[in-house]
Amino acid sequence: MTESTATGARVPETTSRSFYSWLGIVGPILGLAVLIVFLADTDWYLVFETIHVVAAVVWVGGGSMITLLAWRASRAKDTAQLLQIGKQAEWLSTRIFVPASLTVLAMGIVLMHKADFSYGEFWTLFGVIGWAVSFVVGAAFLGPQGGKLGRLMETRGPDDPEVAARLDVIINVARTDAVLVLLIAADMVAKPFFT
Repeated sequence: MTESTATGARVPETTSRSFYSWLGIVGPILGLAVLIVFLADTDWYLVFETIHVVAAVVWVGGGSMITLLAWRASRAKDTAQLLQIGKQAEWLSTRIFVPASLTVLAMGIVLMHKADFSYGEFWTLFGVIGWAVSFVVGAAFLGPQGGKLGRLMETRGPDDPEVAARLDVIINVARTDAVLVLLIAADMVAKPFFT
């Protein structure tokens, strides 16, 4: 009896874990433990800021990488890879990106109140409005359209003109959203027009 790995390779079910399998299990647990030690004797503001930044890295970095991979596959005209990226993006959006972006917002609000920043400043307005636009685009457009695209590809095939047109729209909207999220990150760091 065999089972598939994440890469699709077939391995016997009775294999023992390799060093690298254990590393993949123990490494993240140790990393979390080290993070807890780092933050154990830290001011609460810095704890919230750390959570805010880590969630932002996941949200910004993950979205950017998916956008770059889709752009690369599109330029190579590799529709099979685009289908896989679309399926992965749909899965990641609901399970990783939405929770990460909500965490960014929640911790941002906590940080605003802890530091007594004003919501009337340009950088805060840009950040909150940009976050809302990105969240709505992701939840109301990219997620549903990615799902529809996957189903359309399965019924009509990846070479169908309607599939190609819908894919092009999704890639361009995702690329624009990735730029918006990067601008939000730059805005939060630079705090333009802050007085």
